[in-house]
Amino acid sequence: MAFSAAASASSGPGPALAEINITPLVDVMLVLLVIFMVTAPMLSRPLQLSLPQPSDQVSPHKPRQLDLAIAADGTLRLDDRPIPATELQRRLEDAASADPDTVLRIRATGDADYQQLVAALAQARNSGIRQIGLAHN
Repeated sequence: MAFSAAASASSGPGPALAEINITPLVDVMLVLLVIFMVTAPMLSRPLQLSLPQPSDQVSPHKPRQLDLAIAADGTLRLDDRPIPATELQRRLEDAASADPDTVLRIRATGDADYQQLVAALAQARNSGIRQIGLAHN
């Protein structure tokens, strides 16, 4: 858009020139690109990691697993054998002393008494069993 001096003087103030000069912007961006390309390799440092190595060995010790079932009527079954609630903690203590890694899995029916479940959990915890799981029935 070229204007002549005579045309702009006779017609009064003309429309403003609204062109953006992007040459300085491109120059700045190229300089920044070069700076980042030069400094990026200097900033990366190797990390010293010690990752666990895979092993094909199978653990020779399998912990003992106990299943405790709580029925709707409040009866307890330890490994499919009926057990009175008063004897539960003693049996769990015996199992924990025989194998400290004993795993107890507690299953309760949907309509079982919640207080009976909480009491069984408390007895299991007091017996020394550290690994207690709840199974869905």
